[in-house]
Amino acid sequence: MSKVAPQGSQDKYQLADWLRGRFYFIKQQGGQTIYYDALTGVRTLTKMHLASQIVGKLIEQNITVDDPHAFSWDIVKNTHFTPIVLQEVYLPHRPKVVNIQGNHHLNVWSEPSVKPDNAISAKPFVEHLKRMLGSKAKADYLTDMVAYRYQNPKMLNDQKPHVAFYLYGEKHGYGKGLFAGTLEAVFGESAVTKVIDQSALNSMSAVDVWTRTWAVVEEVDVKKGSTDYNRLKTMIGGGAFSAARKGEHFRKHESPAQLIMLSNHAPTFIEPNDRRFFISEWTTTFESVEEKNNYFSQYATWLKEEGGYSAIASLLARRDISQVKIEAPAMMTEEKQAVVSLMTDRAVEEIKLIMEEQPAAICFTADAFKSIWDDHDVPKNQQKYKLSEAGLLATPKKRYSGPTFQFWIRKGWQLQVRNGRKTMLSNKAEQLVKELENDDGYKAAVETRRVDSFL
Repeated sequence: MSKVAPQGSQDKYQLADWLRGRFYFIKQQGGQTIYYDALTGVRTLTKMHLASQIVGKLIEQNITVDDPHAFSWDIVKNTHFTPIVLQEVYLPHRPKVVNIQGNHHLNVWSEPSVKPDNAISAKPFVEHLKRMLGSKAKADYLTDMVAYRYQNPKMLNDQKPHVAFYLYGEKHGYGKGLFAGTLEAVFGESAVTKVIDQSALNSMSAVDVWTRTWAVVEEVDVKKGSTDYNRLKTMIGGGAFSAARKGEHFRKHESPAQLIMLSNHAPTFIEPNDRRFFISEWTTTFESVEEKNNYFSQYATWLKEEGGYSAIASLLARRDISQVKIEAPAMMTEEKQAVVSLMTDRAVEEIKLIMEEQPAAICFTADAFKSIWDDHDVPKNQQKYKLSEAGLLATPKKRYSGPTFQFWIRKGWQLQVRNGRKTMLSNKAEQLVKELENDDGYKAAVETRRVDSFL
């Protein structure tokens, strides 16, 4: 039997409370009031849509009124809706709409559909990581880091591990993307942002990339010493950044996302003293293409159809992470050691050779190595890093007896600039002093400047 609700009954108040808890006021537009649906995320609802929702509730709850449409319109017209700011935030395990200092914001985080299941063994995942990374130690390290994020979902900049992951393998179809998809399934779609290259990390969409739990870059082409690389170091280390989405003003944002870079080749941008990057090859061997296809087919079936994602979630939830230190340097792998050893490249070696061939030159300009820059296609913004790796120290740009130069001097030497007196080069350790104007490097720089001005 249906219940009849007299006008002004308790049912009306309950329906109004339900309406107010789900829908939020956005703006007035062209005589229409626009609302946001916190359940579905739709941002274009009108009063007509809200009234239809009430009618649906009446039917669902088997409530009879004399005029359902008039009854519903009356509720909508007399309900005060909370205004919402269409400035999204990412706050795991918080409601769809959150109150921040009195303003209500959209929370783009959504509950992952995958739930931990202790009854299913995560052994296939554990063995898969060991196989693809090539060692139990690397697999354990990666699992610890992922488990730390899983158990600490509400982390801010100063609470995330200062480690990024660079996984590479020349062969296609070996599951790097499958690993990224596993994170997306276990943490939830809203927790992972995938972009095709690192340009998105510095674009207007950077807010949506870095304000998540994981940021996955699928194609990597970062240059050593580039703006991209310097920005990455800051973000990996938990630094806040200023950015603006389309239609928004610039403001500071947290960067809780940990970076995962997937590539076909080893990185060429890592500095010798890098602390941030965990670097590992992601590959294995199979006797045949058929064996490879069967392996990944079975593993994917386990993940998607046999509860593999739930088993991984359980593993991450139960794993002991007491040894994880957020500011500790990334694990040193064989791959990283090999990458670092290659950082002293041919250009650097040739700079050193020129320095050996000119023992009477203490100071150099970047232009002294122009042939090297041209031969090795070294951009201007990377030249300083090559000079530094070769053992030269930068001095401030300054006027010396007419011409203005920035010199790069050998380690152990200093420029002594004193007003009204000649500029000197000194080496305290070797107790050597010479006038700058007598240095072969200075003479060469002046002569080059003279020829250039003549031409």
